[in-house]
Amino acid sequence: MIVGSLILLSQLVSLPAPALDRVDDWQVEARAGLDKAVEYLMAHQEEDGAFGHWRNPLSPDDKNWMVPEQHLAFQVAITGISCVTLMDLGAGLPEGGEEALERALDNICEKGRRKRIDNWDTDNLWGYVYVLEAVARALAEPESRFGSERRARLRHLGEDLIVTLGNYQSPDGGWAYYDNRPYTRRPTWGTSFVTASLLLIFEQCESVELEVPDKMQERGLRALRRTRLPNGAYDYNIAPIQSTRNLLSINQIKGSLCRIQVGNLALRRCGNSGEVTEGNMVTGLEQLIRHHKFISLSRGRIYPHEAYYANSGYFFYYGHYYAADVIEELNPELRQAWWPQLTEKILETQEEDGSMWDYAFFSYHRIYGTAWSASILAKALADKGAIETKDLEMIPSQSAEESASEATPKKLR
Repeated sequence: MIVGSLILLSQLVSLPAPALDRVDDWQVEARAGLDKAVEYLMAHQEEDGAFGHWRNPLSPDDKNWMVPEQHLAFQVAITGISCVTLMDLGAGLPEGGEEALERALDNICEKGRRKRIDNWDTDNLWGYVYVLEAVARALAEPESRFGSERRARLRHLGEDLIVTLGNYQSPDGGWAYYDNRPYTRRPTWGTSFVTASLLLIFEQCESVELEVPDKMQERGLRALRRTRLPNGAYDYNIAPIQSTRNLLSINQIKGSLCRIQVGNLALRRCGNSGEVTEGNMVTGLEQLIRHHKFISLSRGRIYPHEAYYANSGYFFYYGHYYAADVIEELNPELRQAWWPQLTEKILETQEEDGSMWDYAFFSYHRIYGTAWSASILAKALADKGAIETKDLEMIPSQSAEESASEATPKKLR
């Protein structure tokens, strides 16, 4: 009896899992969501061309952000993010979109060089990061698009920001947005995810002949590599010795879901061949979807790191934004399998007015959340290289050990 039961059990375990629901018309839902998001974004541009503002404080945490230069840094960062989104729309840029984009680019040319305030806060770095991404993206457009004068201003801004970022690279090789005492001219703290974002942007800069010193990139790569943990997570901090700490820490998989995407992407694009395989990226995406409730539960909370595994609300769209770029690195069959899952997670956060947000923060949150979401939806809809079929069966993905075989991932909720 026992032997027979064991044989039956082994047969059940070895059977292939049944195909899950087929994906039907996800593109239609994504298009509708994108249109609403773009309409919201376009309706909320400031008179001076910027996106986001310090009006309407909403959260008890907003009281910690009262220095004007902090707000100017957040505003230029979000304006840079919005510029990239408008370029991501491609031919789908709505009426008035080109003018809005040009006004936003002029705004970052004028205001993109933010100052560091005299304390622990170096949030000016967020301005440097996403303004530089907007500059690199704009310079990659056809020369006739923005005009020679504006392009010259953008190039000069990009060159200045690269020099400034060299001055902000910490002794450990990374970058971050706060500093520890004693406050020094060169900050001493680095994080895995800011470093990964910058490495990806540096690659874009090099493609448009904005030179980034090799030494600066090499130090950043070494720092990022050190944060990659054996469990597949990325340490939040860059430290001499990385650690998963305890079973509920931010450095466990469930606390690293959003860092895994940008870390894998940066090492895939900027690191050595085979350093991060397609299987590694599939595993990272699978972890994001499988454990998605932990990042979802952090969305909307009013204080940072108060959710399980020390997740913060503002991780949400950041991580999904880079997950979209991870999907773009995959083969066509995998891309078609993953786009519906990622867009579903984005669309379920959209509100009636078309906006998306993850962390109440003056009026910035609805702008960056909506902009990053629109970029994700636009990339998914623009991916004509993926197999186009409504009858694609979602096959369960394999374990981390098996994922190197590049199996199609299952649809998880």
